[in-house]
Amino acid sequence: MKNYDVIIIGGGITGTGIAHELAKYDVKTALMERGMDVGIGATKGNGGVVHPGYDPHPGTLKAKLNPAGARMYPKLSKELGFDLRHTGTLVVAYSDADLKKVDELLDNAKVNGVDQVEKINGEQLRNREPFMNPAAVGALLAHTTTMIDPFEVAIAFADNAKDNGTDILTNHEVLGITKDEDGLFTVRTSAGDYRTRYVVDAAGVHADDVAALAGIHEYRVQGRHGNICVLDKELSTPISTVMFPCPSPETKGLALIPTVSGNTLIGSTATMKDDKEDVTNDAEGINELIAGARHLVPDIDISKIIRTFAGQRPVALDNGNDFYIAESETVPGFIHAAGIQSPGAASSPAIAEYVRDLLADAGLELKKREGYNPYREPAPDFSKLSVEEQDALIRKDPAYGRIVCRCETVTEGEIVAAIHEGVGAKTVEAVKRRTRAGMGRCQSGFCQYRVMQILARELGIPEEEVHFEEKASQVLFGKLKG
Repeated sequence: MKNYDVIIIGGGITGTGIAHELAKYDVKTALMERGMDVGIGATKGNGGVVHPGYDPHPGTLKAKLNPAGARMYPKLSKELGFDLRHTGTLVVAYSDADLKKVDELLDNAKVNGVDQVEKINGEQLRNREPFMNPAAVGALLAHTTTMIDPFEVAIAFADNAKDNGTDILTNHEVLGITKDEDGLFTVRTSAGDYRTRYVVDAAGVHADDVAALAGIHEYRVQGRHGNICVLDKELSTPISTVMFPCPSPETKGLALIPTVSGNTLIGSTATMKDDKEDVTNDAEGINELIAGARHLVPDIDISKIIRTFAGQRPVALDNGNDFYIAESETVPGFIHAAGIQSPGAASSPAIAEYVRDLLADAGLELKKREGYNPYREPAPDFSKLSVEEQDALIRKDPAYGRIVCRCETVTEGEIVAAIHEGVGAKTVEAVKRRTRAGMGRCQSGFCQYRVMQILARELGIPEEEVHFEEKASQVLFGKLKG
C-alpha cells in the first residue's frame, strides 16, 4: 500500500491548485480524480471570469480569498504558460435602484482592497461598448478583471505539480475512507488502497459525499445548474468587456463574456438541482440566456451560437453563500475545501495557500522543496506562431505540418504533444481542452474522427476503446462494413 503525507480528492481547479501549492514543499502528495482527466467537473462548466473581488460581502471567506487569488493570476500565467486576457468588467445599471447597487459594490471594493474600480455614466459606458443597450444609465467598471479558461489552468497546475513530484492519479474514484489508531487515513479507491496522514476534500458537488465516506456530516452541498452558450468568434456586435447586469443575492446575473480564445459566452443560468450529475441543457434556460444577452446588447446575433453546454457549481447549504474551507470538527487531519462556487476560479490560487496553512496548523511540516521548478513550458500553439516559426517547427517535426482541426488550425504535432506531455490527454475532450481541436465553428464535425485515430495510435488501443470524456463513453462500437 502506497503512503503519502497528503491525498487531495478532486481534480478541478481547486484540487489541482492545492496540488500545485503543496508541490513547492517537501511533502509527498497525491491528487485523486475519479474521471479520466483533470478539470472536467465544475471547472469545465465555467465562464472563466477572474473577478477582482468587488462582489463578495466583506468579512466572508470569499471577500478574503477572491481579491488575493485574482492578484496572483498574472504571475501564474507567466510561470505556467496559460492564457490570460485583460477585459475589465461592467456591472450595468438600468435604474436608480441599480445605481445604488453599483454604489454598494464600490463600497465592497474599498473594504475588500480592490483597486481600479469606478462608477461611469451611460455616455462613458457606450463609448467603451458601442453596442450596449441604450437604456443603460451607468455601470460599475472594474479595470483589472481578466479571463482564463479554467480547465487550462487546472491542467497547468496539475502538469507543474506532476513535474515537481506529485502523483496525479486519474481513474481513481474514492470508495471509502477510514482512520486508524495511529492517526493514518486509508483511502480505498477503484484502483487500490492508499494511506495518508492528511486528506483534502476538494470534490466539488460531491465534497459532502466524500466527507460522508469518512463519517463526517458537517455540511451539505447542492449543485447550482447553469446553462452556457458559445458564440462564434465573428460577431457583428463584438464586445471587449465582460458585462453583467446588477446582481441578485444568488447570482451575478446573465453575462456576456469575451473569452481568452476570441469566442463570446452567454452565461449562466442558476437553478438548484438535486441531481448532482445533471449537466444537460434545457430550452427554458437557453431562452433565458438569449433574453439576458439581448438585455445587454439588443442587436446580438443569436444565430451565431455554435454550442451550448451546462455545468454545476457546488453550493454549501446554510453557509451564507460562502466557501466552506476548514479542518473537520470531528476528524482531525481531514480538510474541507467545499462549496467553491463563484468566484471559485478567481480565488483558487489563494484557496490553495489557505488550505496549505490549514494543513500546517494541523501539524504538516512544510519544508521548501529543493530543486522546485515554478515554470511549465506549454507545447507550441501552431496558430500563434509566425510563418518563420511554423516552418522551423515543421522542419523539426513534420507532424506540425498536418492540419487536423481547420477551424482552430490545430496540427497533428500539437495533438501528439497533448497526449504525451504532462498529465496527458486520454480522451477526445481532453485533447480538445489542451489544443482547441473541435472547439471551432464546426464543433469537431471535420476533425473528431482524425483526433480519435491519433489517440488510438498514440495510446496503442483500438479505435473502439477511445473515449469521448468519461469512462464508458466510447464513440465507436464496431464496424458496419468490412
